[in-house]
Amino acid sequence: MNLQAHQPIQVKDIITIIPVSDLARSKEWYSKLFGKPPDLEPFPGNIEYKLGNAWVQISKGAVKPSSWNLHIEVQDLSIEHNRLLGQGLTTSEIGTTPGVITWFDIKDPDGNNMRWFQVLTADPKVTGKTG
Repeated sequence: MNLQAHQPIQVKDIITIIPVSDLARSKEWYSKLFGKPPDLEPFPGNIEYKLGNAWVQISKGAVKPSSWNLHIEVQDLSIEHNRLLGQGLTTSEIGTTPGVITWFDIKDPDGNNMRWFQVLTADPKVTGKTG
């Protein structure tokens, strides 16, 4: 039996890539969304934002309809929702599953889906945290 086959993956970074049709427009939009300019612009056609322990890469390319969503957990959903509305961005209304989670959805100019959420419980079945 090979014990190495049963070891968990050794993750160094996580990057989500979002294709966009107009990088300049998307740079402005995502900078408003994340409240900061890109952290990296490593090569033409690519900008990157460091969010928590992950990266969101905005890349000029063919935009394809998808069923994926980028989900971002925030400390205070109401503050973030108001900040985005104040930046002129359009979001859904805030939804809530009482005592569990609250969220809103937003789409970028190319229709890419995102959900921002805040967990309202410390229940390990919801958070995955046991300590």
